[in-house]
Amino acid sequence: MLELKHVKKYYSIKQNAFKFFSPSVKIKKVIDDVSFELGQGEVLVLAGESGSGKTTLAKLIIGYITPDAGDIVFLGQNVNNSKKNKSFYSSIQMIHQDPYSSINPYLKIKDIVMEPLKIHNGNLSYAEKEKKVRIALSRTKLEPVEEFLEKYPNMLSGGQRQRVSIARAIVSIPRLIIADEPVSMLDVSIRAEILSLLNELRNSLNISIIYITHDLATSRFIGDKIGIMFAGNLVEFGNIDEVLLNPLHPYTWMLLDAVNFSSSGSNVYYKTPEQTNSFNIPSAGCKFYNSCKLSSNECTSDPQKYEISKGHFVSCFNYKKHDIDDN
Repeated sequence: MLELKHVKKYYSIKQNAFKFFSPSVKIKKVIDDVSFELGQGEVLVLAGESGSGKTTLAKLIIGYITPDAGDIVFLGQNVNNSKKNKSFYSSIQMIHQDPYSSINPYLKIKDIVMEPLKIHNGNLSYAEKEKKVRIALSRTKLEPVEEFLEKYPNMLSGGQRQRVSIARAIVSIPRLIIADEPVSMLDVSIRAEILSLLNELRNSLNISIIYITHDLATSRFIGDKIGIMFAGNLVEFGNIDEVLLNPLHPYTWMLLDAVNFSSSGSNVYYKTPEQTNSFNIPSAGCKFYNSCKLSSNECTSDPQKYEISKGHFVSCFNYKKHDIDDN
């Protein structure tokens, strides 16, 4: 349903803003040669630390910004061409991180959820639109529906507001939902409820989901596949159980150790913060080079992607002898 082929997004940064005539310019590779596929009804988790490029990748997929290179193919058509058609925007919806700023505080819940229908389904009567709104609110467990229709966002809790955002996203029955850290600002006690809701909607409506998070602890609860991102690169990709139970890339080890409050991988795979400057990211070659204990001179070249087991890919020269294509 969705395929990314060697997608890149670079930005120019002026190093010296006061040197007007010959400013030094640095290229920041926000998304650097990312490729993956997502099938209908699947959930892909994109995980990585803040600044790894997850949200920028989401904006590229949804058409907010345009890639500098590569192709994003959605339902067989290039996104750059598809986004000229209104139906494209009804097929991809987004759930934002902040349930307080992502919905209009001056609109009633009924009007907030109805907004996509007003934009994309103008041929429907008001009664038909209201019926779809009621169904969406019921699907997101905002019941009794009649009590929520006339309320304003300030009358709801954070968890209820996020359910309103989800209802707005599914009211037009999209093919793909991008959920950008949808539970990170919610109380721990209700995070599982929201993730369970997304899982139910995925199964009942056959919607694909890209779930963006920096929290690996919640990713297994919802995901089918996982992509680990670091500094704009997709360093590891595969079935979520395979990747999390058999991590290959040193950065994946580091993320898992952070979740487990452990340092079991630091002796073999990565350097601790005391041993390296984690902000010193090379401009060429493997971005994790300075923090990696497996690094060699070969890592100063652009990393290659190797398939270690069926559907489990890693961008690390250390595994080139294990590529299943060579066996």
